[in-house]
Order: sequence, then C-alpha cells, then structure tokens
Amino acid sequence: MKTTFALLADHETSNFVRKMAWQIHQTYRTGIDICRLPPHISLKQPFDIADVAALESYMAELAEGIRPFEVSLPTLQLVATTIAGRPSGILWLDVEETPRLRQLHNRLNQELAVRFGNTKADFDGSSYHFHMTVTMGGQPLEVYRKIYQEFGDPPVGLRYEVHELAMFVYDQGADQLWDYMTYKILPI
Repeated sequence: MKTTFALLADHETSNFVRKMAWQIHQTYRTGIDICRLPPHISLKQPFDIADVAALESYMAELAEGIRPFEVSLPTLQLVATTIAGRPSGILWLDVEETPRLRQLHNRLNQELAVRFGNTKADFDGSSYHFHMTVTMGGQPLEVYRKIYQEFGDPPVGLRYEVHELAMFVYDQGADQLWDYMTYKILPI
C-alpha cells in the first residue's frame, strides 16, 4: 500500500481544473481516471506505508500545525513522461514555490522517515516540483503537445487560500494496476 498527503483546491480552482480536464477528455480522449482524486497540490509523491492508523495520528498532528496560506497557480505546463513504456504527457497547473510549501515538503520527508522508516518516493527533495495535475496519460506525447497548444495560453493566474489537508491511499491489485482514493480530509 502507498499513501501521500496533499493540499486540496478551493471550489473555484477545483471547478476550473475539472472543467478543463473534461474539455480535454471530450476532444482528445485522454481518460479521466486521474479525476478520482480531487484537484490538489501533492506535498510528497506516494510512499510505502504499513500502518495507516499510525499515519492518521501523524496527519492530525500535521494538520494542527499548518495555518491557511495562499498559493498561486500561474500557468499550465506540459511535462513529457513515459507511461506503460510509451511516451505520453502530463498537463498540470504550475504551483509557484514558496518557502512555506518547501518547508512542508521537507518537514514531511524528515518526520515520516523518523516515525515510519523508509518513506522515500520518486522526486523527493530539493528538485520536487509543486503542481496540480489536470490530465495525464491516455494519449501519446504528440497529442499532449497539441492539447498544450490549444490550452496553454493565456496564463491561468489562479490564487487561493489552502484550508484542507488530504490523505490519499493507493492499493496495487493482482493485475498490477493501482486503485486509489481520498482516505481522509482534515481542516488546517
């Protein structure tokens, strides 16, 4: 099992992201599996965990120590990636990095390692890029380049104040595919 923590979007941002994801899917058939999770800013990528109850206790402590703060999502970005061995893409809203976001990412990495052992995940550390995924996979990279040409301008320019922390859980089935869901949401 894997899990992670994320900051949830407000209603306006969530509606913007979902509308864009739906428009893209309707035209380019990218799939909407990623939409099973609410629009969010991941604080860390999914990591292995055995004791969800202990992690829930940690989450409560973490949420109590975070005060609402503003985030900015200035632009849509295209990231080339490989999914199931094929070149594909991810479209995400870039999240302007702030000392607050970086501190939360670093805090999670440090505290989780002390309490739960090896909780490393891909992309952890100083090069971690904060973002809010709109759509990913489902089409080749060339299609994602076309989508980006259509949706990449003008700048998005969204801002909102973060008020909720979420825990997502991921379970790998016998078919080696991951099921995932929002497990818990707490106010900050």
